[in-house]
Amino acid sequence: MPTNVFGNGSSAAYPVKGRVGSNNHGDDSTALFLKKFAGEVMTVFDEKNIMKPLHTIRTISKGKSAQFPVIGTANAGYYTPGTDILDNSVGSGTDAGGGINNMKQTEVLIHIDKILMSSTFISSIDELVSHFDVRAPYTHQLGEALANQFDKNVLKVALKTGAAQSVKKPEDRTAADAAHLIPSASWIEGQTKRGSVVYAKAGTTGFAPAQGSADQIASLGYDSVNTASAGTTEGQLRGTPTASVIRKALFESARLLDEKDVPQSDRYAIITPAMYYELVNNTSGTDVVSSSLINKDVGGEGSIAAGTITRVAGITLLVSNHLPNGNEDAHANNWVGQTGNNYNMNYTDVAGLVFHKGGFGTLKLQDLSMESEYLIQRQGSLFVAKYSMGHGPLRPESVVVWSDGLQPGDSE
Repeated sequence: MPTNVFGNGSSAAYPVKGRVGSNNHGDDSTALFLKKFAGEVMTVFDEKNIMKPLHTIRTISKGKSAQFPVIGTANAGYYTPGTDILDNSVGSGTDAGGGINNMKQTEVLIHIDKILMSSTFISSIDELVSHFDVRAPYTHQLGEALANQFDKNVLKVALKTGAAQSVKKPEDRTAADAAHLIPSASWIEGQTKRGSVVYAKAGTTGFAPAQGSADQIASLGYDSVNTASAGTTEGQLRGTPTASVIRKALFESARLLDEKDVPQSDRYAIITPAMYYELVNNTSGTDVVSSSLINKDVGGEGSIAAGTITRVAGITLLVSNHLPNGNEDAHANNWVGQTGNNYNMNYTDVAGLVFHKGGFGTLKLQDLSMESEYLIQRQGSLFVAKYSMGHGPLRPESVVVWSDGLQPGDSE
């Protein structure tokens, strides 16, 4: 077929090669048309960081750690006239005594981690040819990376404040045991209180020596004072959220905190979005409107229209995507050859967290700061965001950890 003046063999359609927008007779007929800058630089949405105002933060100007003294509890006894107070036993509150208390003391140290840093390099030529401000979104993302890691580290410390790992001997552990959570030990045995764990599935009454020796069981608090259950099936807190189980976990957490004399103010729960909206929507069968979570006629606080629940059992509900879920064993936060904070633990069973504001703390040496420098030899600018902080447990009794696993007991 003969070629027409437009360079193709047919006049039925307007030719691509002769189009105004075609670049060097290319196939794209709009290649040379103007690209209009929309005026908005598309970056990732900021993650929600919630932990900074919810715990104790102490700032130091110099040093590598800070000391938090722990003093054990005292007893009282009925004094018998004529007895020597200095040589007398103190008593237990109901019997004779009135003597000297021998309270134990210890200390909790929070260390400064190595500097946490996030950086990027922007070439000067890249800035020149870019038709939008490159620096602002890039430096914002550096700061956001540090803020996210701060939130994650604080949550890990909060969980380690209230819970520890299984005390089974390594040769006796199964794959499930490796992630099994138990109440954390007290700072002073018999004089300060332990952490607490609420489990998705109840164990049988009485706790079996299979979890460790009798002394280990007693010292780690395998009893109703430090553990509770929210349901009858594993995984119904975080794995497959069930409103009735989550609701019971909240009330059991409040009970455990009350029984350990933790103040009723400044109590918070950190749960996942799926758990939170299950509480609102309640797909487990009970009409959420008639439940005490939403219905204001029976004291509920929340709104189906807004999709919110403010508090349950006096505990303020907060949502986070930063709750760990897996085995964390490679934190390189400690200085070489020195003792430091420990963020490593198997968090696979972790389902949620309830805590009082004073349960754990952050030690701050240098707050978030940004530095930049033009490097002549590299023809561009180096941007560095950094901070120097550390995080550690303070009061184990102030933290209740939720586990998607089985409550320790004979059923193990």
